[in-house]
Amino acid sequence: MSARFRIQLVTATTTAALAAAFTPFTPAALAAETSEFTVSNVTDFHGYWEETKYVPGAAHLKCAVDKAAEGKTHVFTSAGDNIGASPFASKLLNDAPTLDILNLMNLQVSALGNHELDEGADEFSDSVTKAADFDYLAANAKTVKNTKDYVVKDLDGAKVAFVGTITDDMPNLVNPKSIEGITWNDPVATTNELAEKLKSSGEADVVIALVHEGGIKADEFSDAVDVAFLGHSHQSIEPAGEKPLLIQAGSNGTNLANVDLSFDRASKKLTVKNAELLDADTIRACDTPQPEIDAVVKDALDKAGTEGKKVIGHTDADLYRAGDKESQLNNYIAEATRQGVTKNSSVTADIGVMNAGGVRAELEAGDVSYEQAFSVQPFGGENTYVELKGSDVVQALEEQWRDDPDRPMFPLGISDNVSYTYDPAAPVGSKITSVTVDGAPIDPEKTYVVAGSTFLLAGGDNFKAFTKGSEPANLGYVDLNALVEALSGGQQQRTSQSNVGVHLPAPLTAGKEATIELSSLLFDKGERATTATASLGDASGSSSISPNNGDMTANEYGTATVKLTVPAGLSGTQELRITTDAGTEVTVPVEVAPAAGQAEPSKPAPNKPEPNKPAVGNGSSSGNLGWVIPVAIAGAFGLANLVALLFPFAVDGVLGPIAKR
Repeated sequence: MSARFRIQLVTATTTAALAAAFTPFTPAALAAETSEFTVSNVTDFHGYWEETKYVPGAAHLKCAVDKAAEGKTHVFTSAGDNIGASPFASKLLNDAPTLDILNLMNLQVSALGNHELDEGADEFSDSVTKAADFDYLAANAKTVKNTKDYVVKDLDGAKVAFVGTITDDMPNLVNPKSIEGITWNDPVATTNELAEKLKSSGEADVVIALVHEGGIKADEFSDAVDVAFLGHSHQSIEPAGEKPLLIQAGSNGTNLANVDLSFDRASKKLTVKNAELLDADTIRACDTPQPEIDAVVKDALDKAGTEGKKVIGHTDADLYRAGDKESQLNNYIAEATRQGVTKNSSVTADIGVMNAGGVRAELEAGDVSYEQAFSVQPFGGENTYVELKGSDVVQALEEQWRDDPDRPMFPLGISDNVSYTYDPAAPVGSKITSVTVDGAPIDPEKTYVVAGSTFLLAGGDNFKAFTKGSEPANLGYVDLNALVEALSGGQQQRTSQSNVGVHLPAPLTAGKEATIELSSLLFDKGERATTATASLGDASGSSSISPNNGDMTANEYGTATVKLTVPAGLSGTQELRITTDAGTEVTVPVEVAPAAGQAEPSKPAPNKPEPNKPAVGNGSSSGNLGWVIPVAIAGAFGLANLVALLFPFAVDGVLGPIAKR
């Protein structure tokens, strides 16, 4: 059985008090039995070695790492994504400057990240691992060549194992064909199994996990895991938990995690003496000169500078991105993709889509250089198209919502000619209530040409509905080219929301006041809308928009509650129109119950599937057809009586002989 022990957070003062309490042992004796060491960690560095307004840069980061290591036994580690999705200069040079810089920073061990495999498993194994002076770990993907499951290092007399794993969602994160034949096992289960073996065999005294996956809770790990450094989700998570200590160092070198550990080799007790997560300002404040780092940065910028500084276009307004809600830049790229595929293929694209995770930087208003455009879409992916039925397009929009409390929404950018509504209170899989394409309701049976990246249309980010149509066409059309064409061609930014949340807390009844709860009315940056209006028939109501999400998902940012009196003469299916003063305009079909004493109109049965209507308190549009059969029967009897009354002799001549048989 592995030794299980409790991690304690102890201040320097407490440590001194404890040392004084055990007078029988001399300091030298205590030191002989105690191992002291420090582990530093970054994650999702992505080649951000140049200092910018938001990023400290590699020189400051190395200074901070060196400071953490002063006078200590020290190991510098990474939780993956050191390269890939990189800024222009690094990507243009195949991330060679990034690997050179990490070698200079004495990075010793790293988990494998998904972006290390952007160019495929073979390219990583043949090129990246040869340029790296550090070990890449991928215990849950054993068939990735030139990686290890773990390494054990002697740190001041303690046997410390580093176990590295990668997210098991890889087929949804890179081109599936480039990683064919690799099995991706659960990273936490793999870590736990290895940790137990390492401890029980005596191969390791301490186990530190480097996990390229986010959203993991401390209680998911085995007691055999002592410290877990997470990655992948770009979150900054302060040190927390006792077993294991859990910490995540953000992204792009804007955080540095440092953990000081003390291991009593006699009692097998591990103590966390200090754990910290440095922020970007603290890292930037470390300014010891780093001439070797500066030389690599300068050389890389010189090589990439001429091409990167060329102005390729212009934007009249700031274009912002967001990973958990609708954003201007995500929509802009979706529209650029629709227009670009139309201009560079034999088809006319009806709809353009873009995944938020593929948008890596923002654009400020003004002239845009090639380098800036590249930073937005640095993957070197390709755009293509598929043919999909309208019902599959609706399903793809439904797939934005997930049963995942850590990330309930994966927002899609959508082209300017598409808008839709959804009910935020409806269950996952049944939220979409209307979709409009080019001003007309989407036809579930019609075939639409949908343009997007090969990654997304192949089912990336778990958008499986995009795979239900034709095979993606092989256009060889680089996604960055579409963005450059849009910026150089003067494509304007969509200021309106593509989607609006509409919830009716109670059924609509003619002549009565209605409450309409609206959400997803604002972008979180660069917003212009202040007022939302709902219109039904000749009635309308307006309300100010509140900059919050009403305790719903981040995508619901921008809420308003509008009240209006439903016109007395309305009943049946009606069109509810939602607008804002920033140009948002969506429509959604709603059911209106007739006023008391007013006959309810007959409703033809739909002959094809439609998106869901907004859920209401206790209302139902499916249980109101029970009157049809009895009315039809009654009508038949009434007609027979009328015929008999008008033509008595003819009826008797026909039916009389039958009745007498």
